[in-house]
Amino acid sequence: MRIENHETSEYGGGSQVVVSLYFDLKELELTQTPFGTIVKLADFKSCGAPGAPALPCKQLKVAVPELFWPGSVEVSDEEWKCASEPATFVIPAQKPRAGGHSKQGDFHCAADCSCRVRQRPDRPPHTEAFDPPEVVPPDMDAYTELVKNPPPIVSVVSIEAIGATRIAIIQVDPLRMGQNGELELCTHVKFTIKLLKEPALDNRREALSEFKRLYGDKGFDPKRVIVQPERFLSGLDEATRLRDIAIANVINPKIIGSIIRGDWPKFEFPSDYLIITDDFSWDAASITPGVPRPGIIAAFERLAEAKRARGITARVVTITDIVAGTYGDVRTGSRDLQEVVRRFLKFVRNRWGVNWLLLGGDTEIVPIRQVAGGAQQGYVGPPLGVTPPAKNTSYWTGSHLNIFAENLGTWYGATTDNQLVHAESGMLIPYDSTGTATSTSPGWYFTTADDYATLSATATTFIRVEGPESILKSQLQFLYYYNTLPTDLYYASLESYVIRRRPQGPGPLTVPYVYEPEHDWDATGNGLYGQCKFNGEDIDGVVQNIDISVGRAPIGFAQEATDFVNKVLAYEGIGKRRFLGSDWPRKMLIVSDDWWDRMQFSSTGTSPPGDHQFFHDAAQTQTLVKIGQTPTLYVWELVARVTQNDVRLLPFKRTSNPSVRGWYYAISDTDTTPSQTTVQIPWNPVTRAIPTQWIVVHGPLEERTPTLYDLNPTRQESGMIEQEDLRKQVRAELRGINRVERLYEDIFDLPLADQAVAPLDFLTDATLTAALNTGPHIVSLSGHGNEYGCCGLYNGVAANLKNGLGFIAYADSCLTNDYNTGWNSMSEDLMRNFNGGAVAYVGNTRFSWVGYGDDFQRAFFHQLTATRNLGLLNDSRLLVVGTRPGGLTFERWQMFTLNLLGDPEMRVYRGAIPALVVSPIVINPLLPIIKITQRPPIGPPKPDPPPIKGVLVYVRQGKQVFSGVVDDEGGVHLPKGMFQKGELEVTVSHKDYAVTTETMFMGGK
Repeated sequence: MRIENHETSEYGGGSQVVVSLYFDLKELELTQTPFGTIVKLADFKSCGAPGAPALPCKQLKVAVPELFWPGSVEVSDEEWKCASEPATFVIPAQKPRAGGHSKQGDFHCAADCSCRVRQRPDRPPHTEAFDPPEVVPPDMDAYTELVKNPPPIVSVVSIEAIGATRIAIIQVDPLRMGQNGELELCTHVKFTIKLLKEPALDNRREALSEFKRLYGDKGFDPKRVIVQPERFLSGLDEATRLRDIAIANVINPKIIGSIIRGDWPKFEFPSDYLIITDDFSWDAASITPGVPRPGIIAAFERLAEAKRARGITARVVTITDIVAGTYGDVRTGSRDLQEVVRRFLKFVRNRWGVNWLLLGGDTEIVPIRQVAGGAQQGYVGPPLGVTPPAKNTSYWTGSHLNIFAENLGTWYGATTDNQLVHAESGMLIPYDSTGTATSTSPGWYFTTADDYATLSATATTFIRVEGPESILKSQLQFLYYYNTLPTDLYYASLESYVIRRRPQGPGPLTVPYVYEPEHDWDATGNGLYGQCKFNGEDIDGVVQNIDISVGRAPIGFAQEATDFVNKVLAYEGIGKRRFLGSDWPRKMLIVSDDWWDRMQFSSTGTSPPGDHQFFHDAAQTQTLVKIGQTPTLYVWELVARVTQNDVRLLPFKRTSNPSVRGWYYAISDTDTTPSQTTVQIPWNPVTRAIPTQWIVVHGPLEERTPTLYDLNPTRQESGMIEQEDLRKQVRAELRGINRVERLYEDIFDLPLADQAVAPLDFLTDATLTAALNTGPHIVSLSGHGNEYGCCGLYNGVAANLKNGLGFIAYADSCLTNDYNTGWNSMSEDLMRNFNGGAVAYVGNTRFSWVGYGDDFQRAFFHQLTATRNLGLLNDSRLLVVGTRPGGLTFERWQMFTLNLLGDPEMRVYRGAIPALVVSPIVINPLLPIIKITQRPPIGPPKPDPPPIKGVLVYVRQGKQVFSGVVDDEGGVHLPKGMFQKGELEVTVSHKDYAVTTETMFMGGK
């Protein structure tokens, strides 16, 4: 897609923003499969509800000039071209798959099998990831609707703001389906955003009616319905940071003006950087202190002092003082310690100017908030007319609901701790341990059998629910351990209101009305936080905005806190180490484990064969293969390994005729006819295959009796594709990070041109450990994971790395950052490794979603073009949420689960970094001047380098402190007589240089 931004122009006394979009047929990729056509467009993602056609779409952020609001949008100059043959059947969109390993899992082949030695010489065969979602068949009503009423090429979504920059969110759908089933591509469109001096407001009466319907008459207060407020900006520095982020994320950055320093009053806020910690553990529910943890406060005071040495106001605040009311009463009315801390932050955010928050402790010291996850996990659809109900369905008896809950979601577990809610309204249906619930007093309990008659005190798969028919005959959701999300976002996004969303489509962009809840993030008032509807729409008041950038130090004791602070200061202070400053910041390690595993099948004499086996009967003309799991990926190929050197690709076919060579999915082991269906689409009936667990092979005897069969994805592994896209993005946007090493599992499918551009090796335990111990600066991990690690980086490796200076790790994987458990996650072991490991870690506390996690990682590294502050890089995840139609529930999930371990203010290096040189070592007390010069990151110092403007010099001797900015000659004059003879601790800092700390000496007698 090419974007052309026209000059902002006047119309009828007003202004407008005009944008042209161009699409090239060469950017469109159509891949034929037995199930339909896969459609891809460069820089776009597949969209659509499960079962609807998977067509590319994208949302664009368009900035408007300062002091204006976006209004109506007009579309013109549409040009369309035919992009395919008639009767093209586009594959239906599918449910996303979680990216985590199985707890048990089965080997693909025997443990001593050497079939994959070439790929993974020192690792055991793959274990299966947990069950992928079932294949969703095409929804023919959705196909028909898309033909009759194609979406507009450009439609309005909402108004957002990044700092002081107002932004129109515009959705682009550049492909449509014609009346004869042909695909059409819009090659050019122009849209105009009319600008307003005052915002257009949504309809308040409609908003009141909708909120009253959602929350009911009881407790609803119309005074809580207000116009969506604009964000508070603490001052010039924050406004400048957010302006730079806006510039990096909109399609028309030149429209964003510069920030005039004189327009912003200069405030001396008492705490730009805040550390919340304590020398005790805390019980969050009772808000009472627990076990003493002496020395933690003192350790973090060192970090606060280091921030002050760089000119950042900083302070350490204890939970003890917060609870005691030292800064005001925030305990009264609070349900738990999390709410106490949040209310304190809301109180001091504006008064103290807090922009950075470090949670100084693990979750036993500073608790984490648990929120309800959506992402189609734990849901029970409206009741069906079958009794007893089938697996994961329900039946309405006329007086109560029966549910057969065998596997309601990924790693679902039946327990009395689970919470049952009405999906649309969030209403809580409590667990009933006595079996006395009624239609007017709702409740649920387990029963002993599928007659649902007898209460069971222990968990079973049979659940009986009592309550109003209007509630129970709709969609319900169980919240269980793995769809309840631990998140520190609760301390970062401090506003809370529910937005009334207008339908997407034509019409003006309006500022909505919102509902402010009594308890933040719990507008439903049921004690559960962060609930959303099935489609991801918020109903509890979670605002998609960051007020404070938050990171956590995952420490439990004083020594761990000291190690954490040492690692942060070592990272920031590489200015003293010239080699590190010139070479180390340029190094990046990119790792990819397969999202979609190859599957292999060995011969057996048993009929029917077991999982991952095949059986051939000499009297038959076919071979029967059992996969074990029904494939959910559309592009698979079957390979027969006849011998080690004779490997044959078998064609897919649609007929059961044994004389036709090839393979197909069979209905079952007893009905080996092709599994397929004919769907009636508007232009023509189409026959498509339906994947099953069974494959039938026809052909020559040697192809029916090979050594092994392989079922492989037909293209490059998607995780490797995403990591290669990241590598190319970094090369284009962050040219200083140019020493990239790659470890991939799927090397053989990587094009030769891509293999040659950077060091590349097979991903094995040995190669990964060796690469990490060489000391990369940034590490990107992509692959299935769990609490113990991913990609071969597990707890034992993480705790014993000896890479020296800590790296920054980003993991697009499940659960590797689940630091809210009774044992260490892999991320915690990396962070607590005092010999190396990581200085910062971004990863998921729960599942990552394949195809969505990459969007967040790409945004993280793109943000590095606009800011170096680590917390702001992770805050980029909020800019991703809502950008893919149909994907809000998964994007919202990862907004919560992607949490930062590390210092949020820490500035990340974007390549070789110049250093500041401090002289003289011994200062003349009669002429106490400190001179600052620069040393380039690469090559010898230049003679007489020019002075650097804006360098801050901070000098400390005991309690005596001085700070000043260098003059035009590059020096700073110390007050005479202020410091005694002896050592001085000197810190020099500048936003474009590495921090340098030196021990200097004040001379004298």
